[in-house]
Amino acid sequence: MKAILLHHAGGDKYAFRNLQQNLLPEIESIAFELPGRSDRISEPFIKNIYQAVDDIYAQLQRQIPNEYCIVGNSMGAAIAYLLAHKLQQENIQMPKHLFLSSRLSPDAYKQEPNIVGISSADFWKVVQQYDGVPAQLLQHKELMEFYEPILRTDFELLQQFNESFESIAAIDVPASILFGDQDVRNVSNEKMQGWRKFFVNYIDIKSFEGKHFFLYENENVATYIKMKMNVISR
Repeated sequence: MKAILLHHAGGDKYAFRNLQQNLLPEIESIAFELPGRSDRISEPFIKNIYQAVDDIYAQLQRQIPNEYCIVGNSMGAAIAYLLAHKLQQENIQMPKHLFLSSRLSPDAYKQEPNIVGISSADFWKVVQQYDGVPAQLLQHKELMEFYEPILRTDFELLQQFNESFESIAAIDVPASILFGDQDVRNVSNEKMQGWRKFFVNYIDIKSFEGKHFFLYENENVATYIKMKMNVISR
């Protein structure tokens, strides 16, 4: 069993280092990343979420496991859900389970404020609402200048998707919707219920201690994923 890991907006594959370690030895994992960051820093940014899905799909096709699950965090959760649809359309082996974290359902973001063209100062105010910006980053102008283009690209990609999203058929794949119990700005148990209409069958909705990026920090997440996949593998 393997886990395919999809990062948050502004992130890269190295965000998953703790989770990958905690999943071992039961579950090996492959963390993918989009262009314009980390090991793919020289590649141009992707500015459309469906192109992002195609990019991850191409990476997965090259090394698709016999049995696997997909874990998507924040932006990665949206990409993971759309990726499952693409896999189904292309008649490619489906994941055994989707774990979607820190992201509301695709129809929940219509009223988000427009961030295109806003000043750097205003943009960082938006980013800080997600409780995931290290204090040391905000204290270093050079680091902020480095990360801002990456973050802006991903945030604008999501905004384009939010504004253009109309509908998508519910998908028949087991899923768990995960959120941090202190992520009050972005998600809640009540809001997460919106995911139910996007799946054919019953899905689990589960909270963990932590804020928006609890997935990277809370060791109980790996325990939960391993428990779920152990049941499926029996």
